[in-house]
Amino acid sequence: MIPPSVLRQLYVQGSLTNVEGGLAFRLRNNLAPATVLGMEISVDGEPAGDFEVRSGGRTIGAGELGSGTLTFRVRDEAEIFVRGRTLAPGRHRVELKVRTKEWGVLAFDFEDETK
Repeated sequence: MIPPSVLRQLYVQGSLTNVEGGLAFRLRNNLAPATVLGMEISVDGEPAGDFEVRSGGRTIGAGELGSGTLTFRVRDEAEIFVRGRTLAPGRHRVELKVRTKEWGVLAFDFEDETK
C-alpha cells in the first residue's frame, strides 16, 4: 500500500482549472509504472460522473479503463477531464480511487484553487 501522502505527489499543483465543457487537472507519474483498471473521482464530495483520461495522444473514457488499455509509466502525464462540471473560484477538494493491476487500489486526495 502506498500512503496517500506519497500519492499526492502525482497531482500537478495548480492544474485544476475550468475548461470548455467541464474541468480538468493533470497527474504526472513520478513513482512507479501502473496499469489502470478503473478510476473513481469525486469533487467536493460529489461523484464525478462522466470523465475521460487523455494521455500519450489518446483519450480513454471512464468505462474503457477496465480493459487495461492505460499504462501509466514513470514520467507519463495524464489530463483528467470531467465533463459537465465547473468550479467556482476558490479552494476545492478532489478525491481519486485508482484500481491498478500492480498495486491494487490507490486512494488519495488533493486540494487546489481554481481561479
